[in-house]
Amino acid sequence: MTPRADAKPRTRAGGMMRNFSGRVWISESDHELVKLNVEAIRDANVGFGLLARMNKGTMMTFTRRFINDEVWLPARADYTIKARVLMLKRYLQGGTIEFSNYRKFTVDTSTTIGPPADK
Repeated sequence: MTPRADAKPRTRAGGMMRNFSGRVWISESDHELVKLNVEAIRDANVGFGLLARMNKGTMMTFTRRFINDEVWLPARADYTIKARVLMLKRYLQGGTIEFSNYRKFTVDTSTTIGPPADK
């Protein structure tokens, strides 16, 4: 995924996405998103750059897996964030978030209809 140079987004989120490129992996059998890599290809401003600026080179990777042959759920998120906050503080952080121990649960519901209450 690479933004078109002549794109004219209609939403704020669409305008922000013009600053990113990415690569997507799709499961051929399930037609589901398996992995998404995103990289900032230019600086992205938040609040006209006064609140924050995400710098070029910020990277994020999201991975999903098929659980219990039933549903696709998040498996892992890796990130490296390069930013400047309030035009003062430089921010460089990376990390990994892993999702596990998914448990299946069920919910029982019952509805009873009684006579109307007297007023």
